[in-house]
Amino acid sequence: MNLRQLEAFRAVMVVGSVTGAAEMLNVSQPGVSRLIADLEHAVGFKLFIRRKGRLHPSPEGINFYEELERTFVGVESLKKAAQEIRDLRRGHLRIVAMPAVCLEILPATIKKFHDINPDIKISLEVQSSPRIVEWVSARHFDIGVGTLTLDQAGVEIAHSFRTHCVFTGPAGHPLGDKEIVRPPDLENEPFISLAQHTLAALHVDQLFNRANIRRNIRIETQPSFSVCALAAQGIGVGLVDPMTAEFFRDKDIVIRPFKPDVPFDFRIIYPTETAHSRLVQHFIDTMRMNFTLHREISIV
Repeated sequence: MNLRQLEAFRAVMVVGSVTGAAEMLNVSQPGVSRLIADLEHAVGFKLFIRRKGRLHPSPEGINFYEELERTFVGVESLKKAAQEIRDLRRGHLRIVAMPAVCLEILPATIKKFHDINPDIKISLEVQSSPRIVEWVSARHFDIGVGTLTLDQAGVEIAHSFRTHCVFTGPAGHPLGDKEIVRPPDLENEPFISLAQHTLAALHVDQLFNRANIRRNIRIETQPSFSVCALAAQGIGVGLVDPMTAEFFRDKDIVIRPFKPDVPFDFRIIYPTETAHSRLVQHFIDTMRMNFTLHREISIV
């Protein structure tokens, strides 16, 4: 018994004749008759009875057809599922990302992806970068976006991006009159620092230590949007990534370029030793394209 024989039997049952079945399957009538005869030999009973030149299903043939239909329904479901997966109309994409990209740039990417693939379910979790690495490494998520060093166990880097921190302070702050803010401008200024466990805070601390500039650190916080929110309340000034600062531009803060450059690097990651699905690769490609449209972001 093989699939071609079953298809021939099913076609005869559906259209009611060998001629119609031959047309449906695009084979000759003798070919259909031979397939039916071979199937009857395989199952050990007659599937059809010929009366007055016409084929009629035998009682055994009817019982067999009913069982066959249940099987074919499952096969058709598999075919449909395969087509939906191929056409990116079925699947679940799990993303975990740092807050800085979840304010605007990643939601915009998800919208662009969703407009093209509306049937794909997307889960987005916002977490700190250490937790992102942990969860992607454990394969709880398909894709992660966060700040991390180049060597992290359990994850592979798909793309790396670089931007540079900007100065932010309360609206009307005197440093808002400067074209570029520099380390000496911040000496003894009430400062809102990013949490010490972050890479951005490490880069900022190293810069001010090299310049021998003392900051008056009033508050340490995480993530960047809390720096902007606190600055908007007039508590102090800070250095944050430009994506977060841009999102808060209309929230009673001033934003200025800061020199020398303080890198704010982030990366798209996925679990190590794991093959990309077409769905994951398509979303990574969409992210890469959308991220680089941001004038402050470059690929490294």
